Amino acid sequence: MDLLPHLIETVASEQPEAVAIDGPRGALSYGELLGRTRTFAGLLRELGAAPGEVVAVEGAGTPAAVTALTGALYAGCVILPIDPALSPELRDTMIDAARARFLVRADDGEWRVSDPGRRVPLPDRPSPLAAPAGLDPRAPAYVCFTSGSTGRPKAVLGAHDSLAHFLRWQRDTFEVGHGDRMAQLTSWSFDVVLRDLFTPLVSGATLCLPGSRSRDAERVFAFARTYAITLLHVVPSLARRWLAADAAQTGVPTLRVAFFAGEPLHTDLVGDWRRRVAPGSRVVNLYGPTETTLAQCFYEVPPEPEAGPLPVGRTLPGCSASVVRPGSWHPTSPGEPGEVVLTTPYRSLGYLGTGASTFATTPAGEPAYRTGDVGRWDERGLLHLLGRLDQQVKVRGVRLRPPEVERVLRGVPGVREAAVVDAADEHGSVRLVGFLVAGPALPPVRDLREAIVRELPAAAVPDEFVLLTDLPLLPNGKVDRTDLREQAGTRAPAKPVDAPPGDGNALVVETCRRVLGVEAVPVTADLFELGVDSMSAMEIAARLEDLLGGEIPLGLVFDHPTVEDISRYLVHRGLA
Repeated sequence: MDLLPHLIETVASEQPEAVAIDGPRGALSYGELLGRTRTFAGLLRELGAAPGEVVAVEGAGTPAAVTALTGALYAGCVILPIDPALSPELRDTMIDAARARFLVRADDGEWRVSDPGRRVPLPDRPSPLAAPAGLDPRAPAYVCFTSGSTGRPKAVLGAHDSLAHFLRWQRDTFEVGHGDRMAQLTSWSFDVVLRDLFTPLVSGATLCLPGSRSRDAERVFAFARTYAITLLHVVPSLARRWLAADAAQTGVPTLRVAFFAGEPLHTDLVGDWRRRVAPGSRVVNLYGPTETTLAQCFYEVPPEPEAGPLPVGRTLPGCSASVVRPGSWHPTSPGEPGEVVLTTPYRSLGYLGTGASTFATTPAGEPAYRTGDVGRWDERGLLHLLGRLDQQVKVRGVRLRPPEVERVLRGVPGVREAAVVDAADEHGSVRLVGFLVAGPALPPVRDLREAIVRELPAAAVPDEFVLLTDLPLLPNGKVDRTDLREQAGTRAPAKPVDAPPGDGNALVVETCRRVLGVEAVPVTADLFELGVDSMSAMEIAARLEDLLGGEIPLGLVFDHPTVEDISRYLVHRGLA
């Protein structure tokens, strides 16, 4: 099997003048992509990087970042994409857990390499590597992170043949090729970004980088229309947010396939998407835990699908799925719920450096992954997902465990007890609500948020914190989470209160007002109490970055949750 570096090299030799990367920050032909890939691979070799060593790459959305990834793979190194939106603490935790040899920051056409913490001088004229490193198909290719079973970021080591297997399947099944243009809209810290980046590059298609970290509907649809996007991946909750905006009315007429993943996909969302975004387009539901490599099941939604949550369908070639009774290997009957188990030779290499066993062994002696997902087979032989065996949830496509959020909250001074529950709306979109017992008063909400984003992804921050005198308990002494979910479902989100903005805060006020879709934003009010969640908090930071032209951390609103706080920060940074 040809691995990723060979697949890209083959395309580049066949169509060197074709556009490989396009976007507001510049374009590269396939010939230029291969040249820069070889140059960066040679640079790593001259710096002493050996095959199998991890190279972290930070700088999503630039051609230089993409060529750093392809160059590292060409040199036989293992890539670790790092999202600049992460808090410094979480970024450092990931770099340490992955045992990264080098950290590359790749913005504005430049590579800046450190050996983490120490800037490394680069050779003036590195000798390009003439050919990809010779690798075993099961050699490690990438590191990505998942909450796994503990909620703490856990490194998963992906294999070359597994990555290539998915990319070739997606290319061949959906006839991706020259003339296609795929949007990169996924966060760099999740394995699914590898689909965005590499499916077009092994297919002779064009990878389109948006140039902005904003995922606002108006900007995304304008980008998609400008660059004639034909393929994209999206999480259902983000798509639903886009559809709620007026920008969706004009649609993306060039879009031919939309791949949904990360959350349950509902029929009403698909219908709305097809009517308003891309009539006649194909919609595909993908499923597969990080531990089994990108996706193992898929379902192409028919023109007239059944109502409710849609199935995840059937497995990719070479893979198999079974539904077994929890705690056993005994298969369930059709329609009977049980645990989903995935068996595939194209699995990951497992968790890195934890000593934990990733895969179980079936009675037939095959390695298999017990997903913890509850599923059932329907009469057509299609797999449906029904929930989880444990307390794991997905919020905006991010896998989380509320007990880990509770652990962090209990470590905040003044918090005596904490319980975090997931509450789903009628469309299946999930939000977190935190219930706290504190004395004599609830600690500042800013302290709670900051504590969470230091250790966990931003999606782990509850949309609301509620102070209770005691947590409700069941007769066995455990927290009554059903009671808490009922309380969460009855609480209405806070509404903004009219207040005139100060002159120095006008740009920040206008940005927040547009993201929230309200008429007024008080300059001293906590933005999270006005309805900001983790996604809109990052959107505010991304828009300000675009407007001011300087790099702004996407965790800005978590650290500075009022308009006044944000304005002071921008002035201090010389951006306003």
